[in-house]
Amino acid sequence: MKTTRFSGGYALFALGVFTFATTLYAVWRHYSPLPFGDQWDGTIGFYMRALQNPWHSLFEQHNEHRLTFSRLIFFPDVRYFGGRNLLSLTANLVLAACLALSFYRVTSRYSSLDRAMRLALVGVVLVFTFSWIQEENFTWGFQSQWFAVYLFALLAFHALDLSAQAQARGDAAKSLGWLIAALASGTIAAFSMSSGVLVLPVLIAQAIYQRLKLRALLLILAVTAAVWIGYFVDWHNSASSGNFVATLGQHPVVAVRYVLLYLGAPAQKARLGAPGAYVTGALVLFTLFAFGAKLLRHPTRPVRAIALFSVTLFITGNALLTASGRLGFGVDSALSSRYTTASLAAWLALILFAALNAETAARRRKVFTLAVIATVLIASAQRFAFNDAHDVTHARLVAGLALRSHVYDPQIVTAVYPFPETLVNIAKAAEQAQVSIFAPGQPDYLAPPQHIDSKSPCEGAIDGVFSTSNPDVLRATGWIYDSNEQTTPRFVVVTDDSNTTLGTGVTGGPSPDARAHEGRRARFSGWTAFFKAPAKGEIHIAAPTADGGYCVMKAAGTIPLASSPASH
Repeated sequence: MKTTRFSGGYALFALGVFTFATTLYAVWRHYSPLPFGDQWDGTIGFYMRALQNPWHSLFEQHNEHRLTFSRLIFFPDVRYFGGRNLLSLTANLVLAACLALSFYRVTSRYSSLDRAMRLALVGVVLVFTFSWIQEENFTWGFQSQWFAVYLFALLAFHALDLSAQAQARGDAAKSLGWLIAALASGTIAAFSMSSGVLVLPVLIAQAIYQRLKLRALLLILAVTAAVWIGYFVDWHNSASSGNFVATLGQHPVVAVRYVLLYLGAPAQKARLGAPGAYVTGALVLFTLFAFGAKLLRHPTRPVRAIALFSVTLFITGNALLTASGRLGFGVDSALSSRYTTASLAAWLALILFAALNAETAARRRKVFTLAVIATVLIASAQRFAFNDAHDVTHARLVAGLALRSHVYDPQIVTAVYPFPETLVNIAKAAEQAQVSIFAPGQPDYLAPPQHIDSKSPCEGAIDGVFSTSNPDVLRATGWIYDSNEQTTPRFVVVTDDSNTTLGTGVTGGPSPDARAHEGRRARFSGWTAFFKAPAKGEIHIAAPTADGGYCVMKAAGTIPLASSPASH
């Protein structure tokens, strides 16, 4: 038995390290410096507003949220890192690591683990907290709040548990200190995202259950009231949110389905489909209710790590709150990747709570078996971390180049924002403020010389030249490859017959023609460029080379050019 536990511990640890490493690799592969979606208003727009009115902007409403904590990340990302997602994506990973460490510390505090079991615990925690199932929250620089809210919720519930233990020992000073830590964590959770406002009410319920003194309970009530008043003053229901009471009253069955899918979403992401999500979601609810009933029946019986139970209760309330606001998007919206950070945390918390409070060896073995099955199921979805992301990253780079070129064609710019009309206004303001992709010296788009003089050849073709919504700007596509360096240049430059620069382009798009001509290394040599039409003659394509010079394609394009590939 000891050998089996030791081997199993190492196997689970290896699975956790694999999950952690492959998620880091996938974040690197999916990296895009472009603001995406809510980042245009929530990061770039917030930064510009914060320069004028910092205090108001820090607490202003975004949809139904007040993203105060995350804005402390967004602002320096734009100010000191050019708004290129470097700090924001790093913060996502750091917060996920802090959440993993918190789960480990809470669990290990209440159990005596040998080396094998410690390794197993580390592995299980890493699989759940770094699962690629939640890829949206790892690859989008606007998602730090998802990790923050569950991190600070867990810290709040654990700190209150420690406060109750200190009270039981008669250590009033430590009890007060941990109580203050719990209230601070609960407050930060509330100002991480909207669901965080539920942390303090759950904290009240936990305080009552753990029989904290009346003055401690009154302090929690006072802080909860202050936070809620501060949160909801001037708050308005956003267009994307529904009415809680009306939605649940009119669609109770659909709301229950939504909650089940929300809690069971990891199973669906692991290819068990919607039925698997319903079953596992129901299992989470049943287990939570069973533990809750047991706690109420035996209120004086010692409970280990009640913070883990409170986290699951909080996440279930979060699921219900989300259902009330997102049913209008369809019940399947509960399966969104960003929501799985919550459901993964709920699964992990319940598993750890069950393991810590199993009363017999037989029950403990059953919990361990279930934990291994769930961990392997979640880890099996890690294969999606190797999916190709070139299409997405290239489309976003092209959209950014279009914005810099004052081309606002919906089929292009929706790669970074779904509402082009709104995006145009934000982009123009950002350009005027010279932030993000419009900042001087930004490294993601080329600032070429006025003239390109080079005899060095590049291989490639011009596939087509097209008009845009801007009558002064044309778009061209094609492929390019530097056969001398055996590499694809990052950028292209469009010139006229006199080698005068007309515009620039970005590479990285898939190109079957390039692969056929130059081999596998050239498979992502496709480019898109925006440029001003030449007064006369043809257009030519050049690209910067590793030695600081330029190479020039042999093929040239005529205005207008048919959209069939040009000759090689």
